[in-house]
Amino acid sequence: MNNFDKKLKNELNKIAEDTYPSDFVKNKIDLKIENMKKGEHKMKKNKLAIVACAALVLSIGVYATGKITGTISSSSSNYNYTEYIDVEKAENKAGFDAEIPENLGDYKFDGITMVKMADLDEKNNEINKRKAIDVAYKNESDKEITLHIDRIFDNQEPLSKEPHMEMRNINGINFYYTRLESLFLSNGAELTDVEKERMEKDPFFNVGYGDIDGEREKNFSKHILFEKDGLKYSLMTDDSMDVNEYFDIASSIIK
Repeated sequence: MNNFDKKLKNELNKIAEDTYPSDFVKNKIDLKIENMKKGEHKMKKNKLAIVACAALVLSIGVYATGKITGTISSSSSNYNYTEYIDVEKAENKAGFDAEIPENLGDYKFDGITMVKMADLDEKNNEINKRKAIDVAYKNESDKEITLHIDRIFDNQEPLSKEPHMEMRNINGINFYYTRLESLFLSNGAELTDVEKERMEKDPFFNVGYGDIDGEREKNFSKHILFEKDGLKYSLMTDDSMDVNEYFDIASSIIK
């Protein structure tokens, strides 16, 4: 590693050191990329990848245990599988059997993306390397729900200790709900004093940097997380989803 690489790495660590831990980071970036693909931003594919990677790195947080300092992930912008019958292939690649329904309410199976993931320890070593699964569902209006499925490791923070707005116990399983606000900035942009304070104190406010278009952008996303049989399930959708409907959809996965 040359001096520039070392300096860059140190600066990124400084930026990340005061942010909150979040299992929503991957979903936040996926939502942003999905919005871009729908025409909100006209950009080339390679530029999209740069934006996603930058936001992922700068959104790494510090867990209270002191063992895991963040989580990194990478995936293709295209589906690896487009047929529901290929669910078993995805499970074989990930190395686990999961609850993956063909439909979530009015949302129909659309495709599967394999995700490479790893946690980072205090020395930035990659640990808990694994493959996770993202399943996309769409309704007739082309609105989307993404189901992210990942393995649970003993040294990871339990969901009950992560920030959440509401918890509902359904059929003996705890479902954790959060509405997340994300602010996207171009590289080099500065936060206002209010934004700095929110980033330090508000676990439901995330900031991502990337060479987007030079403008500040905000969006809101809704998330529900739960654990079952050694797996963590995380659902992400846009802000239009009714909360009660969202809980019904999430709980249908385990019924």
